[in-house]
Order: sequence, then C-alpha cells, then structure tokens
Amino acid sequence: MIDTTNTIERLEELAAWHRINADHAGCAWIWEARLRTAEDLERRAAKLRVGQARNPIRSAAEPSGATSTQLLDNL
Repeated sequence: MIDTTNTIERLEELAAWHRINADHAGCAWIWEARLRTAEDLERRAAKLRVGQARNPIRSAAEPSGATSTQLLDNL
C-alpha cells in the first residue's frame, strides 16, 4: 500500500533539491537538466495532488501490489 501524501512530499523535496543544486552546476547543460528534472518532479507531485483531491478514499489506500515507482510511471 502506498501513502500518496508521503510520495507527494518526497517528490517536492527532490524537486527542491534539484533547484537548489542547479545553482552549483559547473556547466549550463547540468544546470538546465536539473531545472527540467525539478519541473518534472513538480508536475508529478501536482498530478498526484489533484488525483488525491478528486478521490481521497483511494488516496488513503492505493491498490495493493502497486509500488511507488509504478504509480509514478503512470503519471
């Protein structure tokens, strides 16, 4: 069983890490990649948040057997 709230929080933490560390990138392409990754993680968190708001009962108990990676891959 997956806790959607924890998954959303983790995605947002990872996005923040990528944004903060983009400033420390030595190359423009690394800076850009980290920002794109942060944006992708934020989009995934937003989609989960919308799904959680639409169906709060399902969010509390995700389908059994689904891993967080499988849920994220479906976004």
